Amino acid sequence: MQTLMNTDPKAARQPKTWVLLLIISTAYIAVFANIQGFKALLPLVQDEFLISRTQVGFYSSFYFLSAVFIAVFSGRIADYLGTKRGLILGVGMVAVLYLFHSFSPIYGMILVLAFFTGTAFSMITPAVNKGVIELSEPSKRGFSMGIVHGGGGLGGFLGAVMLPYLGEMFGWRTAILLGSIFALAITLFIIKYYQPPLNKPENESPENKAPQQKPASLKKDLLTLLKNRYLVSFFAMGAVFGMSISSVTGHFSLYLTRDLNTTATFAGLGLGIFHIGGVVGQPFWGFVNERIFRGDRRIGLYLLGTLISGLALFFGLVISRFYFPPYAILLFSFLFGFCTMGVIALYFTAVSELVPREQIGVVTGLALIFPRASTVVTPPLFGLIADLGHAYANSWIALGIVVLVVSTAFLLYSGRNKP
Repeated sequence: MQTLMNTDPKAARQPKTWVLLLIISTAYIAVFANIQGFKALLPLVQDEFLISRTQVGFYSSFYFLSAVFIAVFSGRIADYLGTKRGLILGVGMVAVLYLFHSFSPIYGMILVLAFFTGTAFSMITPAVNKGVIELSEPSKRGFSMGIVHGGGGLGGFLGAVMLPYLGEMFGWRTAILLGSIFALAITLFIIKYYQPPLNKPENESPENKAPQQKPASLKKDLLTLLKNRYLVSFFAMGAVFGMSISSVTGHFSLYLTRDLNTTATFAGLGLGIFHIGGVVGQPFWGFVNERIFRGDRRIGLYLLGTLISGLALFFGLVISRFYFPPYAILLFSFLFGFCTMGVIALYFTAVSELVPREQIGVVTGLALIFPRASTVVTPPLFGLIADLGHAYANSWIALGIVVLVVSTAFLLYSGRNKP
């Protein structure tokens, strides 16, 4: 009876953890529906502006160029604002900027807008990761992170499938306008329904359970984190997922339409199936890591690196050279997304677990530099190799080799510095 009388009525009204995680994931759904939807529209954009594969690759470069520069600062902002305000700011800005995409008269303006959109996107991942760590127990973080980041795959699927279909019917400008309206609706949804948790999980990992202190200067935090060689070794896998995901999402629609002679709608479906693979893969690999590898993020990440390398080589050596029926292409697209996107949740779980709670935003920002830097460089190079060879086969082979080399270097270096 006494327990009932002392119950906090506000706590009683708190949504369940899984509800909050799903609400957080809607931010990724909205943002990636626009990002990947626009990339799926690039064949139509290319036709209007008469640009090369290399120029198409510059969209991803400009998008993530600003994200590289602001990554650490956005992490600090997320630590200051908290999950809800960080999500609202990021998704709301993305909605407005894609609205401007739909009115762009020249491709150069789209690249400028991509630069600013990358700044807005930088707010979202640190806020998402902070929310997941606050809500989830250590034994379930990999799976929870996979569920939330899987929202990006779901959004990518919706955007990649729906926007090219709408683009062929009404034009790519109308399609991306509808995408921006969807992102605005999600912003209002988060404002109304996301209630930050009143209490934090009791079962904390040793690093996250450290006493809360007044935040140190950003410079001091960065120097402390960069001295942790084991933590730094994981950033190599950030580069792996950055270069692999950006190469696929930035060029997959063009690869299917130009090299395999599919329609733009089928190409969008292929890119969408790639993202559905990520939706399934992220929680799956988180579950496998926690149940089979007993939370050893290092081994799980290396396994995914080798699988990504093998699939890229398979696309370059086999799929590009021999005929495959449409259902087989979609199956391999799913497997590629299943492995490639599977790196994301494990990567952010690993780096977040190695620091105190008050540094999660900063370490997420620091960890984002590496995938985003590779995203700036890789898509234009991927497109340039394709332009030189008049096809994407050599691009896939080069990607597979680089991913295998970087993943192996990660395994060796992290093993030498493991605490």
